[in-house]
Amino acid sequence: MEEEINPEEKIIEEVEEDVLDEIFVDKNIPMNKQLLVDILKPFITIDNEGVINFTEDYDKLKDNQKVLIYLASKKAKVAKEILEKDEEAAGPKEISENAGIGLSSAKVTVSQGFKKFLTKVAGGYIIPNYNLRKIKEIILKNGN
Repeated sequence: MEEEINPEEKIIEEVEEDVLDEIFVDKNIPMNKQLLVDILKPFITIDNEGVINFTEDYDKLKDNQKVLIYLASKKAKVAKEILEKDEEAAGPKEISENAGIGLSSAKVTVSQGFKKFLTKVAGGYIIPNYNLRKIKEIILKNGN
């Protein structure tokens, strides 16, 4: 004899599955270009060759925020096809040299400070698309 499923149990089970969705992230979420523009626009411009030009507001940021801006700028260059996807990552040395901060600050930021918002991949660190909103909050909260 088949066991009948109580309709109320089925509804509870479906609701529980939906609640769990709140703690899972989709690693394949597409990049929100407008969000990336909102993060970067006050602090940088990028020319057609991919050269980053920093604004006066960039100079007011803390070093750890400059790391996030630099990594976000690399994401923007990938989106505009100035860089290949496999060139998005940056290690502490590259970040230090191109973001105008000390090597030790870059190392601390990627390995401790904002480690939970970054993903380590071959070649260094990237900002996953699903963390862009958090990055924006960090920069707005602590920035200018």
